[in-house]
Amino acid sequence: MSTAERYVLLGCSRGAEWIEDRLEPAANCPWCGLNLTWDDLTTSDRMGVAGPGGIDMSLADFRQIMDNCSFVRTELPSARRHCDAAIWTYLHSAAGGIFEITILVTSFKTEERLRSITLSLLLTGNPVLWTSVLTAEQLVFVLAAIARSLEAVSDERTRLGEGIFCGHPLEAA
Repeated sequence: MSTAERYVLLGCSRGAEWIEDRLEPAANCPWCGLNLTWDDLTTSDRMGVAGPGGIDMSLADFRQIMDNCSFVRTELPSARRHCDAAIWTYLHSAAGGIFEITILVTSFKTEERLRSITLSLLLTGNPVLWTSVLTAEQLVFVLAAIARSLEAVSDERTRLGEGIFCGHPLEAA
């Protein structure tokens, strides 16, 4: 089985998108936990294959972006023996509100390939954004948009802005 056939992009009716390994006995949604065998997947109206899969950045590249943007990493025990999971968190307090960005990332253990990236943004405990990202460009775009929003209510450059805009002055961002 070629890599293009082995790793596939899946989608769930709840909006999740992720990469799955066809060598596993079943596909498992990272958001809702729906677990379907490959045979059941062909007739499901809740989950489906969208095409060949692969997130265009390595786990090391993802970690570098998170470190540059001052996210804090917490390892999670994974229910799936072939996957690792971690939560990356960024907190910022401004204008009487607390902004919390949480990124849940899962990766395949043996290949060091990213499986899923789920980003959520809370403002003082209330959900503002919850999405899946599948490319480095999507991740940077969302983080840059959040950084601009944070800096609009802050008096100075945020750690996120510093990391995502590579230290360029606010005016250039």
